[in-house]
Amino acid sequence: MREELLTIATSSGPMQTFASAPAGRGNERAVILYMDVFGLREELYGLAREFSELGYVAVVPDLFHRLPVSTFPLPGSESDPLPADAVEANRATTLAKTLADTSALIDCLEHGTQGFRAREFAVIGYCMGGRHALAAAAAFPLTVRAGLSVHGGKLVKDGEASPHLLIEKLQVPFHFAFAKEDHTCPEAHKAVLREAARNASARVTFSDHDAYHGWTFPGRWSHDADTCDMILQQAATLFASAFGTRAELA
Repeated sequence: MREELLTIATSSGPMQTFASAPAGRGNERAVILYMDVFGLREELYGLAREFSELGYVAVVPDLFHRLPVSTFPLPGSESDPLPADAVEANRATTLAKTLADTSALIDCLEHGTQGFRAREFAVIGYCMGGRHALAAAAAFPLTVRAGLSVHGGKLVKDGEASPHLLIEKLQVPFHFAFAKEDHTCPEAHKAVLREAARNASARVTFSDHDAYHGWTFPGRWSHDADTCDMILQQAATLFASAFGTRAELA
């Protein structure tokens, strides 16, 4: 496997991006992984490697590259509050900013300017990243073929800028994987998302999992390996279908 920490030029300055790809193969398809609120770290790089093992270029952009601090300590237990600067980083990282970053990243990969090349994309976002994956799937239907939100949070809010309103704009398949007892996506929000999907022209699907918010990450108190495997299978199947290829899990 080939991997590198790239520096992508964006309209708001350089953005570090972890990239991995199968060694010795030409790759035309990529998965963009949108991080959670704790920032770039080895846990996210491990997720990228799983997608590279399926044959994809996998990239993890630093969505906090505009901020003075871009990584934050993980909570040790369910009761630990988020650091105040992590809360502010989450708030400050708008969908518009991430879409600008995504455009720059897609352009870099399409032109292969840093040695990694792709022409078609899928997106997956974890926690905070769920709504950014949704925004990318809605904004770039000609290049982004499918997407997932994995225990995504803050998908519904008051006003015209609520991420859930993007569901009606989707033209590609998108899946929401929900955690149980998730205060960042309570049952009322799940109902709003499902209702929005009724008006979507694209195939929008949902799954409820018997695991807590943050189950993806081994360093989190809520880690659930079985649910992680299930999500990887879902993602592999969705992406392979969208790309017109066969999913091959090791």
